[in-house]
Amino acid sequence: MSQVKEVVKKGGLIDSISGVLDFGIDLAEKKNLINNGTANLIKKGKDTILNTVNNGIENTMTSQIESVEKMDNYISNWNEFYKNQDFTSMEKQYRKIEKELQNIMPLENVITKARVVENLHNLIKNNGKNFNLSNEELELANKLI
Repeated sequence: MSQVKEVVKKGGLIDSISGVLDFGIDLAEKKNLINNGTANLIKKGKDTILNTVNNGIENTMTSQIESVEKMDNYISNWNEFYKNQDFTSMEKQYRKIEKELQNIMPLENVITKARVVENLHNLIKNNGKNFNLSNEELELANKLI
């Protein structure tokens, strides 16, 4: 999780896009396609838009990371209460897990779809690159995730 946090902090993609746009704006100004005032106005608008996008991405990733970390802690607690056969405490942790699952469901859905693709790909590959899969094989690809 710390690696994901570091990537979110450093960004990179947004900075690259900003650099390309700045290059294009500067070139248009240099070739007298736009004047200096227009170039500055476009750059300020670009910066505002990219900052908003960047903040949205960062906030979403931070929220997802926090939810995963919380859920990991709740799972550890649940396991401990399970060992102690304390169902009341297990139930409290389970409700917390359910709440956090709502926050990370979109991520889970993407992972599930990727696993289905992985299963189908391997079935086709291991079947001599034959795309004629039986209904049973197709059903298994969706269930073995």
